[in-house]
Amino acid sequence: MRRLASCLVLSLMLTGTAALAADTLHLDVDRAVELALANSRQLAQAQARLDEAVAGKGTALGAFLPQITANATYTRLGRANELTMLSARDSIIMVPVLDPEGNPIGRTALPVRVPVGVDTFSLTLGSVNNYALSGTIQQTLFTWGKLVNAYRIAGINVELQKQAAAQARAQVRVDAVQSFYQALLARRTAETMREALRQLEGHVRRVQSLYDNGLATRLDVMKATLGQQQLEAQLAQVEGGAELAQAVLLNTLGLDPQTPLAFTEELTPETSSVDVDQVITLALARRPELIQLREAARIADLSARIALTANLPTAFVQATGSYKNPLGFTSEWGADWNATAGLTMPVFTGLANYNRLKAAQARLRQARIAVTLVEDAVRLEVRAQALALNQEAKNAALQEKNVELAEAALALARSRYEDGLLTNLEYLDTQLALTQSRIAYLNALANCRIARARLQKAVGEN
Repeated sequence: MRRLASCLVLSLMLTGTAALAADTLHLDVDRAVELALANSRQLAQAQARLDEAVAGKGTALGAFLPQITANATYTRLGRANELTMLSARDSIIMVPVLDPEGNPIGRTALPVRVPVGVDTFSLTLGSVNNYALSGTIQQTLFTWGKLVNAYRIAGINVELQKQAAAQARAQVRVDAVQSFYQALLARRTAETMREALRQLEGHVRRVQSLYDNGLATRLDVMKATLGQQQLEAQLAQVEGGAELAQAVLLNTLGLDPQTPLAFTEELTPETSSVDVDQVITLALARRPELIQLREAARIADLSARIALTANLPTAFVQATGSYKNPLGFTSEWGADWNATAGLTMPVFTGLANYNRLKAAQARLRQARIAVTLVEDAVRLEVRAQALALNQEAKNAALQEKNVELAEAALALARSRYEDGLLTNLEYLDTQLALTQSRIAYLNALANCRIARARLQKAVGEN
């Protein structure tokens, strides 16, 4: 029975271990960047802005096409319009005939109409119930380039949003690379300190053994133990920092904070240096912020052109067809149409168009100045990032040599201490120097990778 229970417990432990291994995320820097880009809400927002700009370009294209509207109306009049008219009222009589002296000699053979008064009558115009189905088509013919420039502005706005999305991708990439290497650095630093702690524990045991054999003092044991306890306290702080760095990494990647991680990449030295002038030239051509400002200057130029033509006439044609009841003065359904060609031109706008032109020209000057200012800032930033990368690469090479030297020094110190030629304090100092050298080397390697990512962002590489 006990054997069966033991087998069940062992089976459950193995199953849990296998499930945990299956759920562990194996991560290198490329995978980290991929996850960050896929889960970034900043990129989703940038894509939504780009979709909006594309739709705006389609709206601007629609201004070139005919505008068609349809209407259906019913109107009930309280009283139909009437036209009142006058009509003469007459009478038919036999007119008497007189001789030259004015004496009646008879009557006319035919009766004659003679006006005797006036009558009035009304004529109803239309109907109290009015129905109409109509459609209108209007086409703008000539606007002095207003529509063309508006369409160009919409296209440039699409390009602006593309560059904004590229800028957001670059920032997400840098954040992912930085958080990845910081988490990897924290974990490798903790591992280095654990190794140093194991070596120090072995040294404490050797000192204790020497003390037990009367070859070391109680003070030596206390100093070795104190060094061990200090390193344990430092390790606890580093392990806490490693947990925090991993949480930051998972948050940057958009993953669950409880996701277990296994790093599949190690910190390796950078061997290549950077040509500062070359990367500055690349940055001036590729940097999204500069491309955005140059496109904004183009928009300001086109806006100034539109403002320049604001007072010029616009030509258009329009045609309307309708099917309605009543048709004219007849209470029946019938078709009707009309066509119009015209020009519209503002005559006086209170100098509003003039001031809009001045404002557009001022915005154009501002945009051109902004381009030169940002170009100078980009040159300075890229130079600083390139020099920082070169410096970090050199620092990593120097720290690697320091580690080799510290390892050789510790091996010599251990041998000399065992021979009684070195004090306990000197041995502890030598071991501390090795631990510090290893940690400094890891920091230099991580900083070198992060500096590379920052330089790529500064240059505008995706």
